[in-house]
Amino acid sequence: MKMLGFARGGERSSGRRIRQMVFEERSMLPVSAACVVANGVRETLSSLFCEAVALKLYEPTIPTPAGWSAIGRDAVVYRARTPSIDAAVIVRPADASALAAAAFGERGPRPAPLSPLERTVLERTVQAIALQFGPICGPAAREPVLERIDDLRGFTTFFELQVERPVRSRIGIALSRDPLPQSHPGIAPDDLSEIELELRVRFDVGRHPAVQIGALEPGTVLAAPPGALRGAVLLAGRMLALGECGVHGQHYALAIDRTPTGRDDPAA
Repeated sequence: MKMLGFARGGERSSGRRIRQMVFEERSMLPVSAACVVANGVRETLSSLFCEAVALKLYEPTIPTPAGWSAIGRDAVVYRARTPSIDAAVIVRPADASALAAAAFGERGPRPAPLSPLERTVLERTVQAIALQFGPICGPAAREPVLERIDDLRGFTTFFELQVERPVRSRIGIALSRDPLPQSHPGIAPDDLSEIELELRVRFDVGRHPAVQIGALEPGTVLAAPPGALRGAVLLAGRMLALGECGVHGQHYALAIDRTPTGRDDPAA
Protein backbone atom coordinates (compact mmCIF):
# COMPACT_ATOMS: atom_id res chain seq x y z
CA MET A 1 0.00 0.00 0.00
CA LYS A 2 1.21 3.50 -0.79
CA MET A 3 1.50 5.80 2.20
CA LEU A 4 2.64 9.38 2.61
CA GLY A 5 6.25 9.75 3.68
CA PHE A 6 9.31 11.92 3.17
CA ALA A 7 12.13 11.56 0.67
CA ARG A 8 15.62 10.81 1.93
CA GLY A 9 18.09 13.63 2.12
CA GLY A 10 16.53 16.99 1.31
CA GLU A 11 17.60 20.57 0.71
CA ARG A 12 18.71 23.18 3.22
CA SER A 13 16.75 26.41 3.42
CA SER A 14 17.28 29.12 6.05
CA GLY A 15 19.36 26.74 8.11
CA ARG A 16 16.74 23.98 8.02
CA ARG A 17 16.67 20.75 6.05
CA ILE A 18 13.47 20.37 4.04
CA ARG A 19 12.44 16.97 2.72
CA GLN A 20 9.91 16.52 -0.02
CA MET A 21 6.72 14.59 0.69
CA VAL A 22 6.33 11.46 -1.43
CA PHE A 23 4.08 8.40 -1.57
CA GLU A 24 6.00 5.19 -0.86
CA GLU A 25 5.16 1.52 -0.72
CA ARG A 26 4.87 0.21 2.82
CA SER A 27 4.04 -3.21 4.10
CA MET A 28 0.78 -3.56 5.98
CA LEU A 29 2.08 -6.61 7.85
CA PRO A 30 1.60 -5.77 11.56
CA VAL A 31 4.91 -5.50 13.36
CA SER A 32 3.24 -7.28 16.28
CA ALA A 33 2.67 -10.36 14.08
CA ALA A 34 6.31 -10.30 12.92
CA CYS A 35 7.37 -10.03 16.59
CA VAL A 36 5.39 -13.16 17.48
CA VAL A 37 7.09 -15.03 14.62
CA ALA A 38 10.51 -13.73 15.70
CA ASN A 39 9.92 -14.89 19.27
CA GLY A 40 8.87 -18.35 18.05
CA VAL A 41 11.97 -18.61 15.85
CA ARG A 42 14.17 -17.57 18.76
CA GLU A 43 12.69 -20.25 21.00
CA THR A 44 12.99 -22.84 18.21
CA LEU A 45 16.66 -22.07 17.57
CA SER A 46 17.37 -22.07 21.31
CA SER A 47 15.97 -25.60 21.47
CA LEU A 48 17.97 -26.74 18.41
CA PHE A 49 21.25 -25.15 19.56
CA CYS A 50 20.75 -26.14 23.22
CA GLU A 51 21.53 -22.61 24.42
CA ALA A 52 19.95 -19.19 24.55
CA VAL A 53 19.64 -17.30 21.27
CA ALA A 54 19.69 -13.51 20.89
CA LEU A 55 17.77 -12.31 17.86
CA LYS A 56 16.91 -8.94 16.31
CA LEU A 57 13.86 -8.20 14.12
CA TYR A 58 13.96 -5.75 11.22
CA GLU A 59 10.72 -3.99 10.30
CA PRO A 60 8.67 -5.47 7.40
CA THR A 61 9.22 -3.70 4.07
CA ILE A 62 8.21 -3.94 0.42
CA PRO A 63 11.51 -4.23 -1.52
CA THR A 64 11.98 -2.82 -5.00
CA PRO A 65 12.71 -5.25 -7.88
CA ALA A 66 16.41 -4.48 -7.44
CA GLY A 67 16.04 -5.14 -3.72
CA TRP A 68 14.46 -8.55 -4.33
CA SER A 69 17.32 -9.39 -6.69
CA ALA A 70 19.87 -8.53 -4.00
CA ILE A 71 17.97 -10.47 -1.32
CA GLY A 72 17.81 -13.67 -3.37
CA ARG A 73 21.28 -13.51 -4.93
CA ASP A 74 23.14 -16.82 -4.26
CA ALA A 75 20.72 -17.56 -1.41
CA VAL A 76 19.05 -20.84 -0.50
CA VAL A 77 15.28 -20.24 -0.72
CA TYR A 78 12.58 -22.52 0.66
CA ARG A 79 8.92 -21.84 -0.09
CA ALA A 80 6.36 -22.81 2.54
CA ARG A 81 2.98 -23.26 0.84
CA THR A 82 -0.20 -22.68 2.83
CA PRO A 83 -3.81 -22.31 1.60
CA SER A 84 -3.86 -18.58 2.37
CA ILE A 85 -0.35 -17.13 1.97
CA ASP A 86 2.93 -18.50 0.64
CA ALA A 87 6.00 -17.72 2.74
CA ALA A 88 9.67 -18.13 1.92
CA VAL A 89 12.71 -18.64 4.14
CA ILE A 90 15.81 -17.08 2.61
CA VAL A 91 19.28 -18.04 3.84
CA ARG A 92 22.50 -16.82 2.21
CA PRO A 93 25.46 -19.22 1.94
CA ALA A 94 27.44 -17.81 4.88
CA ASP A 95 24.31 -17.71 7.04
CA ALA A 96 23.40 -21.28 6.05
CA SER A 97 26.88 -22.48 7.10
CA ALA A 98 26.60 -20.67 10.44
CA LEU A 99 23.18 -22.18 11.20
CA ALA A 100 24.26 -25.69 10.22
CA ALA A 101 27.45 -25.41 12.28
CA ALA A 102 25.54 -24.13 15.31
CA ALA A 103 23.35 -27.23 15.21
CA PHE A 104 26.52 -29.30 15.69
CA GLY A 105 27.82 -27.07 18.48
CA GLU A 106 30.38 -25.25 16.28
CA ARG A 107 30.69 -21.47 16.58
CA GLY A 108 33.51 -20.43 14.20
CA PRO A 109 33.17 -19.44 10.51
CA ARG A 110 32.92 -22.31 8.02
CA PRO A 111 33.62 -21.16 4.46
CA ALA A 112 33.40 -24.68 3.02
CA PRO A 113 30.19 -25.74 1.18
CA LEU A 114 27.61 -27.66 3.18
CA SER A 115 27.95 -31.41 3.29
CA PRO A 116 24.90 -33.59 2.52
CA LEU A 117 24.38 -34.09 6.26
CA GLU A 118 24.58 -30.36 6.92
CA ARG A 119 22.11 -29.63 4.13
CA THR A 120 19.67 -32.05 5.76
CA VAL A 121 20.17 -30.30 9.10
CA LEU A 122 19.58 -26.92 7.45
CA GLU A 123 16.34 -28.14 5.83
CA ARG A 124 15.07 -29.43 9.15
CA THR A 125 15.99 -26.13 10.79
CA VAL A 126 14.05 -24.25 8.09
CA GLN A 127 11.11 -26.62 8.57
CA ALA A 128 11.11 -25.85 12.29
CA ILE A 129 11.26 -22.12 11.54
CA ALA A 130 8.33 -22.39 9.10
CA LEU A 131 6.21 -23.94 11.84
CA GLN A 132 6.25 -20.53 13.55
CA PHE A 133 4.48 -18.78 10.65
CA GLY A 134 0.98 -19.15 12.09
CA PRO A 135 0.62 -15.45 13.08
CA ILE A 136 1.33 -14.33 9.48
CA CYS A 137 0.01 -17.26 7.41
CA GLY A 138 -2.90 -18.49 9.50
CA PRO A 139 -3.56 -21.79 11.32
CA ALA A 140 -2.84 -23.83 8.17
CA ALA A 141 0.85 -22.92 8.58
CA ARG A 142 1.12 -25.57 11.28
CA GLU A 143 1.91 -28.09 8.55
CA PRO A 144 3.63 -26.11 5.77
CA VAL A 145 4.84 -27.90 2.63
CA LEU A 146 8.44 -26.89 1.92
CA GLU A 147 10.07 -26.78 -1.52
CA ARG A 148 13.27 -25.29 -2.91
CA ILE A 149 12.77 -22.44 -5.38
CA ASP A 150 15.20 -20.45 -7.51
CA ASP A 151 13.80 -16.92 -7.29
CA LEU A 152 11.47 -14.72 -5.32
CA ARG A 153 9.01 -13.71 -8.02
CA GLY A 154 5.49 -13.38 -6.66
CA PHE A 155 6.56 -12.28 -3.17
CA THR A 156 5.77 -8.76 -1.97
CA THR A 157 6.64 -8.33 1.72
CA PHE A 158 9.97 -9.03 3.40
CA PHE A 159 11.39 -8.87 6.90
CA GLU A 160 14.63 -10.17 8.34
CA LEU A 161 15.70 -11.83 11.56
CA GLN A 162 19.30 -11.34 12.65
CA VAL A 163 20.72 -13.98 14.97
CA GLU A 164 23.37 -12.29 17.12
CA ARG A 165 24.42 -15.18 19.32
CA PRO A 166 25.54 -17.92 19.72
CA VAL A 167 26.37 -17.37 16.02
CA ARG A 168 25.85 -14.44 13.69
CA SER A 169 23.41 -15.23 10.92
CA ARG A 170 20.51 -13.65 9.05
CA ILE A 171 17.23 -15.32 8.15
CA GLY A 172 15.01 -13.61 5.60
CA ILE A 173 11.26 -14.20 5.49
CA ALA A 174 9.14 -13.22 2.47
CA LEU A 175 5.36 -13.30 2.02
CA SER A 176 3.33 -13.54 -1.17
CA ARG A 177 1.03 -10.83 0.22
CA ASP A 178 0.22 -9.02 3.42
CA PRO A 179 -2.21 -10.93 5.65
CA LEU A 180 -5.81 -9.79 5.30
CA PRO A 181 -7.37 -8.17 8.38
CA GLN A 182 -9.36 -10.78 10.26
CA SER A 183 -12.99 -9.98 10.92
CA HIS A 184 -14.52 -10.81 14.27
CA PRO A 185 -18.18 -11.51 14.98
CA GLY A 186 -20.21 -8.58 16.27
CA ILE A 187 -21.98 -8.40 19.60
CA ALA A 188 -25.11 -10.53 19.73
CA PRO A 189 -28.13 -9.43 21.81
CA ASP A 190 -27.51 -12.35 24.18
CA ASP A 191 -24.08 -10.87 25.00
CA LEU A 192 -25.86 -7.89 26.57
CA SER A 193 -28.33 -9.92 28.66
CA GLU A 194 -26.59 -9.09 31.97
CA ILE A 195 -26.33 -5.34 31.32
CA GLU A 196 -28.98 -3.04 32.81
CA LEU A 197 -29.78 0.31 31.18
CA GLU A 198 -31.85 3.17 32.59
CA LEU A 199 -34.73 4.15 30.30
CA ARG A 200 -36.77 7.34 30.56
CA VAL A 201 -40.21 8.05 29.09
CA ARG A 202 -41.13 11.56 28.03
CA PHE A 203 -44.88 12.30 27.86
CA ASP A 204 -46.63 14.63 25.47
CA VAL A 205 -49.83 15.87 27.17
CA GLY A 206 -51.21 17.63 24.10
CA ARG A 207 -51.99 21.29 23.46
CA HIS A 208 -53.09 23.70 26.19
CA PRO A 209 -53.74 27.47 26.33
CA ALA A 210 -50.70 29.59 27.07
CA VAL A 211 -52.44 31.17 30.08
CA GLN A 212 -52.97 27.70 31.57
CA ILE A 213 -49.32 26.80 31.01
CA GLY A 214 -48.23 30.07 32.61
CA ALA A 215 -50.33 29.29 35.69
CA LEU A 216 -48.69 25.89 36.34
CA GLU A 217 -47.71 25.23 39.93
CA PRO A 218 -47.18 22.16 42.10
CA GLY A 219 -50.41 20.19 42.32
CA THR A 220 -51.87 21.45 39.03
CA VAL A 221 -53.66 18.76 37.02
CA LEU A 222 -53.58 18.99 33.22
CA ALA A 223 -56.49 17.23 31.62
CA ALA A 224 -55.85 15.39 28.36
CA PRO A 225 -58.40 13.80 26.04
CA PRO A 226 -58.27 10.03 25.50
CA GLY A 227 -55.65 9.04 22.94
CA ALA A 228 -53.81 12.36 23.26
CA LEU A 229 -51.09 11.07 25.59
CA ARG A 230 -48.04 10.28 23.52
CA GLY A 231 -44.73 9.16 24.94
CA ALA A 232 -41.13 8.65 23.80
CA VAL A 233 -38.66 6.12 25.24
CA LEU A 234 -35.25 7.74 25.75
CA LEU A 235 -31.84 6.18 26.43
CA ALA A 236 -29.09 8.67 27.27
CA GLY A 237 -31.12 11.34 25.49
CA ARG A 238 -31.55 9.27 22.34
CA MET A 239 -35.08 8.33 21.27
CA LEU A 240 -35.63 4.58 20.97
CA ALA A 241 -39.39 4.36 20.38
CA LEU A 242 -42.69 6.23 20.32
CA GLY A 243 -46.07 5.09 21.62
CA GLU A 244 -49.30 5.77 23.48
CA CYS A 245 -49.35 6.18 27.25
CA GLY A 246 -51.98 4.48 29.36
CA VAL A 247 -52.65 1.87 32.03
CA HIS A 248 -51.96 -1.85 31.61
CA GLY A 249 -53.30 -3.93 34.48
CA GLN A 250 -52.17 -2.14 37.64
CA HIS A 251 -49.24 -0.36 35.99
CA TYR A 252 -48.69 2.69 33.89
CA ALA A 253 -47.49 1.55 30.47
CA LEU A 254 -46.43 2.69 27.03
CA ALA A 255 -47.77 0.84 23.97
CA ILE A 256 -44.99 1.22 21.38
CA ASP A 257 -46.25 1.76 17.88
CA ARG A 258 -43.24 3.22 16.11
CA THR A 259 -39.42 3.09 16.28
CA PRO A 260 -36.99 5.63 14.79
CA THR A 261 -36.48 3.33 11.79
CA GLY A 262 -40.21 3.40 11.09
CA ARG A 263 -40.63 -0.30 11.98
CA ASP A 264 -43.95 -1.11 13.67
CA ASP A 265 -43.37 -3.07 16.84
CA PRO A 266 -46.44 -2.90 19.10
CA ALA A 267 -45.60 -3.81 22.65
CA ALA A 268 -46.92 -2.88 26.09
